[in-house]
Amino acid sequence: MVAAAHPYAVLAGVDVLKAGGTAADAAVATNAVLGVTEPQDCGVGGDFFCLYYEAATGRVHFLNGSGRSGSRAGLDELRRRGIERLPVVGPPTVSVPGCVRAWAMLLERFGTRPLGDLLQPAIHYAARGFPTTSFVSQVIREYASVTPDAEWHRVFAPAGRGPEFGGLLIQLDLARTLTEVAAQGPDGFYRGRVAEAIAHRMEAEGFLTREDLARHSGEWGEPISTMYRGVRIYETPPPTQGLAALLGLNLLEGFDLKNYPLHSVEHLHLLIEIAKLAYADRDRWIGDPAHARLPVAELLSSAYAARRRREFDPEKARPHTFGDPQGDTTGFVIADRHGNLISVVQSLFNAFGSGVVAPGTGVVLHNRGRHFSVDPTHPSAFAARKRPFHTLMASIATREDRPVLGFATMGGNGQAMFHLQVLTNLFDYGLDIQEAIERPRFLIGAFLPGDPDDTTHLESRLGPDVLTALEAKGHRLKLAPELFWRCGQAHGIALRDGTLMGGADPRGDGAALGLS
Repeated sequence: MVAAAHPYAVLAGVDVLKAGGTAADAAVATNAVLGVTEPQDCGVGGDFFCLYYEAATGRVHFLNGSGRSGSRAGLDELRRRGIERLPVVGPPTVSVPGCVRAWAMLLERFGTRPLGDLLQPAIHYAARGFPTTSFVSQVIREYASVTPDAEWHRVFAPAGRGPEFGGLLIQLDLARTLTEVAAQGPDGFYRGRVAEAIAHRMEAEGFLTREDLARHSGEWGEPISTMYRGVRIYETPPPTQGLAALLGLNLLEGFDLKNYPLHSVEHLHLLIEIAKLAYADRDRWIGDPAHARLPVAELLSSAYAARRRREFDPEKARPHTFGDPQGDTTGFVIADRHGNLISVVQSLFNAFGSGVVAPGTGVVLHNRGRHFSVDPTHPSAFAARKRPFHTLMASIATREDRPVLGFATMGGNGQAMFHLQVLTNLFDYGLDIQEAIERPRFLIGAFLPGDPDDTTHLESRLGPDVLTALEAKGHRLKLAPELFWRCGQAHGIALRDGTLMGGADPRGDGAALGLS
C-alpha cells in the first residue's frame, strides 16, 4: 500500500511494489514523482527524513537526510553583512539539500532496485508534463505575484503566468537534472553541473560553496519513542520536532480522554494547552545534536511529564514557557509485501522553499536555514556546517514489536500538533485511519501581520458554539475553512490482523492505494 499526496506518485510506488520492490524502493519512486507534481512542497532541493520498520529484525531505523549550513555561515558573517536576523526566504536561508543523498543511502541499505530505474516515472512527468490540480495551479499563480526570482518565473510562469487548472506543467530542466542523477547517482547532484549552478547562485548572497555540496552525507541513527496507551510511538529525533509530539503524548497519558468527548470544548481546550506546553519545550531545547547537548531522556521521562502536567488549567487558557528537565512539506507512508513499513517526510519548507531556483537545473532550493537562531546561547545558533531545526517529522507505532501505524503529514510548524490530534483520534477514540485524518483540526500560530503568536485556527466544521466556549476560556481564535490546507495534508497506513488500511487527506490532492 502507498498513501501519498498525489495520485501519480501513489501509482509510481504501487508499480514498484507490484514488481516485487521493497518499501524503500517504492519510497524513492514515490518521492521523486512528488517532487515533480507537488513542486511547491518537496523535491531534490529539499531535505529528507524517514523511519523504516525492518520486518526481518523488528527494528525501527531512522535516516537523517538533512543538510548542513554552508561553511561561510556564522554570526560574525551575519554582522559583517549587516544582517540582524535571517530572512524567511532567499539565498541566505539555503542549507545543503539532503534529499538525493538520502535516496541513495536508503536504497543501499534496504533497496533492491537501481536508483536510475526508480527515477524514470519522475523523469517522464517532468519532461512530458502533467495536468496540474487546482491546488498546484493556485499556488503557482499566487507565488508568481510575490517572488522576484527570475529563474523561478522562467520555470513555472514562463509567459507571465503558470498553467491553469488542468494545464500541463513541463519542467525540462528538472528532467535533465533527474536524468543525470539516474545515470551518475548522487554525484550527478552534489558534483558537476548541478552543484556548480547551486554554488554559483549562492556565491553573492548565500553561505554554501561547491565543497559544502560535495562533502555532504546523511546519517543513520536511532529514533526516539514513548509508550502511549500500550503502543510504542516512534518519532524522528532532533534536529526534527518529533520530540514535541512525544512530549505532548506523555502529558496526555495522564488524562483519560474517554472523559473528554471528541471535539468538545473540554477536549479541544486540553489538546490546545498540551500542545502549547510541548511547543514551549521544543522551542527551547531542539537543535543539532552534534553541536549541543539535548536532554532528550530527561524531557521524555515520566517524572518530567508529571511536573509539566500540573501547569494545565482546565478552566482557562494560559501562556506557557519552557520547563527545565534537569529539575510547504510532503509526508507519505508505504508498506510492502515483506512486512516492511516506511514513513517519510520530505520538504522545501515554505511554499517553493527559499524561492530560489538554481539556473538551468529546475531545482527549487529549500529554506530550512531560516530556522537558525541569532542568539549565540541557543542550541540552534547560526554557525557553519550545522543542521538547522526541522519542523519535519515522521511516525511509526508498534505493539509488541509489530507495526500498527505509519503516519506523516505536511504542515510546517503545526506537524507535531497534527500528530497529537490524529494519533489520539486513533488510539483514544478508536477511529479508523481515514476518519482520524478527516476529522476537524486546530492549528496554533500567526499567519498575518498583527496576529498574536497564540492565535488558534479552528476548522469551521467545529461550529460557533465551540468557538464561543473556547473564547470564554481565554483562547484567541480564528475560524478557518472547513478543510484548511494549513492544517496539514496527512497520510497514514494502519495495520491490523494482516490487513492494511490507508488514509489520505481531503485537504490536498492525495490518495491511498493498495494491492493484494
